[in-house]
Amino acid sequence: MAGYRRFILQTGTALHETDASFQCFIAANNDLCAVKKQGTESGSTEVHFLSAASRYQDFLLQTGTALHETDETFDFVLAPNRDLFCIKKSRTGTGSTELHVLSAAGDYQEFVLQTGTGLHETDETFDFVLAPNRDLVAIKKSGTGTGTTEVHILTAASKYQRFIKQTGTGLHETDETWDFLMAPSRNLFCIKKSGTGTGTTEVHVLTAASSYQRFFLQTGTALHETDETFELGLGDWNGDGALDLFVIKKSGTGTYSTEVHVLSGR
Repeated sequence: MAGYRRFILQTGTALHETDASFQCFIAANNDLCAVKKQGTESGSTEVHFLSAASRYQDFLLQTGTALHETDETFDFVLAPNRDLFCIKKSRTGTGSTELHVLSAAGDYQEFVLQTGTGLHETDETFDFVLAPNRDLVAIKKSGTGTGTTEVHILTAASKYQRFIKQTGTGLHETDETWDFLMAPSRNLFCIKKSGTGTGTTEVHVLTAASSYQRFFLQTGTALHETDETFELGLGDWNGDGALDLFVIKKSGTGTYSTEVHVLSGR
């Protein structure tokens, strides 16, 4: 049976309801990271970590960072070692999409990299995910030359100056109803949140082995259609080796907190 048909966790957290000024991630050990971009008490972009071990009731870290408050021109990605990749998409000094990487080891008070990249300035038609080796994957959702959703991979080894892959995929052009996540295998999870044929949030997985031309899985889930108040992540909540889908409900919740709902990958 296809996965993502049952919940193995549904809980409120110690974090209040959140809005568009927050971006949320699941860390490698299933901890929840909430990045507060603006309207912060510290006057900087802030990082708030909730522990999976406490079922998201306890904070591990709450801190301002070395990065000023940020706006819609910034996107964020959490690395496996918890470094925070701050992606400046437009209005940059270099005329390219820029990377500013805050060090987890330094409690986000110092940068380990600040650089322009081989990618031009970008807009809302681009999403970003990070490969396990820290390659940066730019997903061009629409307005593409191939008429498909495209994958453009900048290598960490070149300090993000060179592409290792630029390709169209087996997925048509996409819009704001789609989110993207990268598995440790480099398979690309394409999540269709609304306007689906099944009336649910859907999971469509493009395989890295096929250079993103073929799907490994396409399925509806136990989760209703979702909107911009939901964010998504991947992890292994129950340690069974399957990739579970973490669904972070930021506002309009029954618990009046940011909620975590985990769909089993089995």
